[in-house]
This record gives sequence, C-alpha cells and structure tokens, in this order.
Amino acid sequence: MTEFRLRSVAGVVERHRVATVRTWKVALTWFLIEPAFVLVAMGSGVGQLVVEIPGHGPYSHFVTPGIIIGMVMFHALFDSAWGVFNRIQQGAFETQLTAPVTVTELAAGEALWGGIRGVISTLAIGGLAILLGWFPLSALPVTLLVSFVVGVQFGVVGLCSASASPSMSALTLVFTVMATPLFFFSGSFFPLEVLPDWIEPLAWIAPLTPGVHLARGLAEHSLDISHALSALYLVTFTVLLFPLAARMLRSRLVK
Repeated sequence: MTEFRLRSVAGVVERHRVATVRTWKVALTWFLIEPAFVLVAMGSGVGQLVVEIPGHGPYSHFVTPGIIIGMVMFHALFDSAWGVFNRIQQGAFETQLTAPVTVTELAAGEALWGGIRGVISTLAIGGLAILLGWFPLSALPVTLLVSFVVGVQFGVVGLCSASASPSMSALTLVFTVMATPLFFFSGSFFPLEVLPDWIEPLAWIAPLTPGVHLARGLAEHSLDISHALSALYLVTFTVLLFPLAARMLRSRLVK
C-alpha cells in the first residue's frame, strides 16, 4: 500500500503559499480586481436591464453566487492546469520528488491548493459583494466550504488536463472548450429552467452546476434536498476523479 503522509502534502501546499505571498501584488489582480469587474459589470450593467429574476429577487443578488463559484473554478484550473504544466516542463516536480514526497502526495497537495485558492477568491469577491449588499454575510462561512470543495474539484480536473496535454497550446482547450461553456451554462447568469429541454439536463450534470446551485441556495436561504444532492455530487466527483489524476501525473513524471 502506498504511504500517504499529511506532512508531505502540507509541504506542497506551503510551497504554493510562499510563492503567492512573494507575488501578492500580481495575485491581487487574480483574486479581486478582475473578478470585481465581472461582478460589477453583470450586477450593475445587466442588472439595470434584467431588474429581477422571478423566484430569486434582484438580478444582482441572483448572479453574485454564480460569479463567485465561477471564479473559484477559473482560479483552481489556472493554477492546476497552467501551473502544473509549467512545473512539469521545468522539472520542478522532479526536484520535489527528491524530498520525502510521493506522486500521490504531490497530487493531493496541488488539489488542496486549488481549494485554498477557491477560499481566497471567495473571501475577496464575496467581501466586495457583501459591501455592495448583493450577498448576505450570514451565507459566507458555508459558501467558503463550498468554494473549497469546488476548488479541489477543479484542481483535480486541472491535474488531469496538465498531465494529458502534449503542449501549452493544447492546454488552452481546457478553458475554451470546458471552463468557458461551464461558466455560462451552469446557472451562473440565468436559471437553467430557461434553457431548451435538450440542453437543461446536460447543464444540471455539468460539474460546476452543483457548486453554483449550493451557493445560490445559501445566499437565498432556500436549501432543500436538491442542495444535499449537489453536495454529494461535488464530493463524489472529486473523490472518484482524484485517483485518476494521481495516476496520470505519475505516468507523466515517472518514465
């Protein structure tokens, strides 16, 4: 049985923490400035045209949870796809593997960092939304937990993508073919019920949708059995996909 040491996983996460602290000025644009533009543009811009969503209230309140979780996805994917691919190409992982850390522990650390990035992102953009009155403070604590799980989920997806991509140009497909469609067809900007009948079921099983559905339920204080199923979906998806991500990374690193 492969040894799994939490201390080694924590070491991988610590490496990312140190790197982020050193580049905090650039990181600020990732976590706050760019998402703030999206939030304000949609909430104040589109919100002037679509004043209210039936059953959900003001459009600015409706769209905010979707943008928060969507940004979690992008942040986790960016680091675990682009970042991991670069570290593979530069031989950084080979150096890390000379320390007491296995490929599985390395993969777990990368995935957990995706979750931590999701929490930081939610604190930044969620804090702004709270100041604007578009997101309730009471919903933030549990939304942070949802963001962590979504971050880990897409951290694992990014690991698979980076391990399988033969080139940086091929890796861009992760964003153009997967992340962008998910962002627009996960209920972030409009209720899924307005989609054509043949698209709506596909949208409901998309991996970003459960996170958006959970965050919106928390924001609107309207949780039901569908939100419990969404939480189960998130956890199950992540747990089942992680062993594949670890195997793919091992195949890429161990020749």
